[in-house]
Amino acid sequence: MPDTVKAGVIMRPDIIPFMNLGTDEEPKWEQCGEGWKKFSENPNAQTESTQYINQASETTDTVSYSPQYSIEIDLMYDEPTIKKVYDIAKNRLTGAEAVVDMCIVDSFRGKEEGKYYARRENLAVAINNIDGTKKMSMTGNLNCQGDGVSGTFELGTKTFTADGAAG
Repeated sequence: MPDTVKAGVIMRPDIIPFMNLGTDEEPKWEQCGEGWKKFSENPNAQTESTQYINQASETTDTVSYSPQYSIEIDLMYDEPTIKKVYDIAKNRLTGAEAVVDMCIVDSFRGKEEGKYYARRENLAVAINNIDGTKKMSMTGNLNCQGDGVSGTFELGTKTFTADGAAG
């Protein structure tokens, strides 16, 4: 009898967003968890179509991306990642002051023992709404700033290593 592979759907907790609350030189990765109700990745593929003279139909290519993450957060100010996003929105910070360093970990894609595929990205905080009837929440987007960096994230030590980097 052949081996059977049981297909499974990846669950929401298997994609883990971390925010760097330290510096580039000494990162302090904090998991975005409690209070974060939505962290939805939108690759936003940009396409370009061309109709060649020998074809009846156009050819469409994906030429770039304009990625963003749609977020919804309960305003749990004691959570450090939520405090960071709230402070950016409430103080109406712009430019580099509104950018957070994030690492999104796919814990279902192990590269080696305890290390998982991850993508580090600079994301501009764009909160559109701070509201609530009883419980306060924030909604908006985290918009990518240029190209991210692929690598591995070690959950035990909360360490990101870029692909090709020593260490």
